[in-house]
Amino acid sequence: MTAFEIVEYGPDRRADYVRLLRDTRDGGGLSAEEFDWWFDGNPTPPRLMAVAELDGGVVGVASHTPYRMRLDGRERLATASVHAGTDPVARGQGIFRALEVRNEEVGRRAGVAASLAFASKSTENLFLGPLGWSEIGRLRVWMRVLRPVAAARRALGRSPVPGKRVRRDIGGVRPIARFDESTDRAYELAAPAYGNHVVRDAAFMNWRYADSPWGYRAFRLGDRAFAIVREKTQRGTPIAVVADLVAPPESFRETRTLLQQAVAAAGPEAVALFALPPRDPAQRRAFAASGFVPSPTTLHFVAIALADDFELPLDPAAWHFSLGDTDFF
Repeated sequence: MTAFEIVEYGPDRRADYVRLLRDTRDGGGLSAEEFDWWFDGNPTPPRLMAVAELDGGVVGVASHTPYRMRLDGRERLATASVHAGTDPVARGQGIFRALEVRNEEVGRRAGVAASLAFASKSTENLFLGPLGWSEIGRLRVWMRVLRPVAAARRALGRSPVPGKRVRRDIGGVRPIARFDESTDRAYELAAPAYGNHVVRDAAFMNWRYADSPWGYRAFRLGDRAFAIVREKTQRGTPIAVVADLVAPPESFRETRTLLQQAVAAAGPEAVALFALPPRDPAQRRAFAASGFVPSPTTLHFVAIALADDFELPLDPAAWHFSLGDTDFF
């Protein structure tokens, strides 16, 4: 067996990339439609993707998705290490490490200030060991139980009724089909309390949520706040997630109203509703008042600074993320 080679991704490797994600990731990876949305629809350049070739075939893939972020108070380019996989026949040869190094090098030349990741158990030792990333912390996911697990599993055995969904709009909350200036204004009101975070302007939000094949539902409360909900199956169990909730600091009432809408939009099958609450104290109280409690699940946040003029904040409180900032929610 010859040594593997790391090369830049090209469209001729699309089928191989989709195949590897399907075969190596829990939950089935990405369909061809999802692949095109995630990688071709992103409004922020550049596209950082690499593949590992061995004996004429693709045995490893990895990408760094670019985001516009506010880091240390100014807008900069950052990337997230996502959608990676290594063929089982080629594991143990350092392929993931080599793919990451390649994407970091290309990102550094492109002006990326930092790369971020939510590490899995299989990758955390690589990130924190030979790759030299830093551990920021474990972010606690909160949850609200919606129905007993046993009842949800029984429901999975029934044939679904097309289009059947519990729909209820809370007073003052309106659905969002496309994000526009009103959501831009809501984001600008919330941003000062976020610290380091992904820029949530209309262009990004339309790509990430409105154009997504993952079936997000978005709602706004005037021009000051909005929330995004998704139903999905996680390890065979139907759940729902608050993918994002943007509201001004100290906005207990608006946050709670949007969470009421999120519960109503969760669907009749979902066992629980999951969220990553903001650090704002009033908003956290709104989550608690809405029945959310800390769950056993954490997201292992790691990062590395790539730009010489960026010092990586190591305090988790200096960062803001939602579940929609990951590639699996």
